[in-house]
Amino acid sequence: MEAVDLRKSFGPTPVLRGVSLQLRPGEVLALMGLNGAGKSTLMNILCGAIRPDAGSLRVCGRELVMRGPADAHGAGLAMVHQELQLAPEMTIAENIFLGREPVRRGLIDRRAMNAAARDLLARLGVSRAPSERVGSLSIGERQLVEIAKALATGARVLILDEPTAALSAAEADTLLNLVAGLRAEGAAFIFTSHRLDEVLAVASHILVLRDGRVVRDAPAGEVSRAELIRDMAGREIAEPDARGDRRDLAVPGGEVRLEISDLARRGSGPRPKLEGVALRLHAGEVLGLAGLMGSGRTELLEVVAGVAGRDWSGDMRLRGGRYRPRDPRDAIAAGMAYVTEDRKATGLVLGGSIAGNIALGSLDRLSRLGWVSGGGEAKLAEEMMRRLSVRATGPGQCVGELSGGNQQKVVMAKWLARRPDLLLLDEPTRGVDVGAKSAFYGLLEELSAAGVATLLASSDWPELLALSHRILVLRDGRPTALFGRGEANAEILLDYASAGGPVQPAFESREAA
Repeated sequence: MEAVDLRKSFGPTPVLRGVSLQLRPGEVLALMGLNGAGKSTLMNILCGAIRPDAGSLRVCGRELVMRGPADAHGAGLAMVHQELQLAPEMTIAENIFLGREPVRRGLIDRRAMNAAARDLLARLGVSRAPSERVGSLSIGERQLVEIAKALATGARVLILDEPTAALSAAEADTLLNLVAGLRAEGAAFIFTSHRLDEVLAVASHILVLRDGRVVRDAPAGEVSRAELIRDMAGREIAEPDARGDRRDLAVPGGEVRLEISDLARRGSGPRPKLEGVALRLHAGEVLGLAGLMGSGRTELLEVVAGVAGRDWSGDMRLRGGRYRPRDPRDAIAAGMAYVTEDRKATGLVLGGSIAGNIALGSLDRLSRLGWVSGGGEAKLAEEMMRRLSVRATGPGQCVGELSGGNQQKVVMAKWLARRPDLLLLDEPTRGVDVGAKSAFYGLLEELSAAGVATLLASSDWPELLALSHRILVLRDGRPTALFGRGEANAEILLDYASAGGPVQPAFESREAA
């Protein structure tokens, strides 16, 4: 397969800026880059899910016009998406052969379908029966079913997007051995993973994207781990000037707002979501959480925000008192605000008005005898819209009509209206423009000066380095390092966050455990 000068923009924002690649039989091309580099867009173009604005694709020397995924399948291309695309109420075999069921005398031949599925599962080391419902499987087992589904198409080019993120070490080894076996048969792979040790072990060629451009295209044997980290993290992004030199970024010495000891949270598979996590967060401090996909950043925020319920162990203390939230209501009552990673799915009611969304976090203060004060709701919305410079026609405008940056401001406004003591932020600037980011930086500085404590999870590490007093690095649910202001850069964070990377002595015993 060959891609030539692929370009793609979403609105005014260019995402791919002239990307070219070649993939030969038996090759494993590792597609690398930090979040926002353009990897997902490129893979979606190659599998027919997105059409490029410019550029061309050739398979076996023939130009291919991608009108949809069916064209990709017809050309022998298949993709295993990071977000699993399975029907949980159907059986394993039904999912693997969905839309391509073997037929005999006009009816689905279930015996043949189950036998073929059983062979595919055996290759992947899955002992489940083909007749079992997918909904009964662990996340790791579902990932392997998704891979079996791609193999069943007979594709000669397989695009694997974070295929081992949900797998145990044994499951990942089985998958990588399968990749090696299929390579020997002439299959080719595009493989993306945040686990650098896996990449360097399996890849024959490495392509690194940064800001939508190719910055490295070389045989894997010519690229060291240090060079790969530098290529991925080396983009130049101006640090936020909201802090500049105008304030002391030493850790505030005030009240310990939140203290966590030996926190653990079990997953559905063999790996824990969190294990041995400990931290102290002071009033006015911004404590950054750095980590790659599956590191446990979101899981940690969910525990603190009460989203995880009682599905955790360890000790949490809020302002010195024992803290065990049963649900988000307990966290909100305790003075917390949680801005989730996905504003569209869990942060906003897209069909509702701006005023209605902002009021959602303060209904207890705006209602009397079960009735919400319309005047109070409008007044609160107007006040918060002015404070956060939300650009809209008015409080009554539908939130779904706003730009991404203004939607994010509405999410922030909803929680800031409660005047929280502790702010939990998960990817707060993902998908927003530079102007909205600048406004957020200034707001975070204002809140910090007022004594609000903040846990900030972000994949934008230059941003994390600029905004945080300290940064805790997580890897596979465990802490690996804690850095003060000026003690780390993006390359160091990436090294400590990647599988096979170093662990600070203070965390070595927890890592071994």
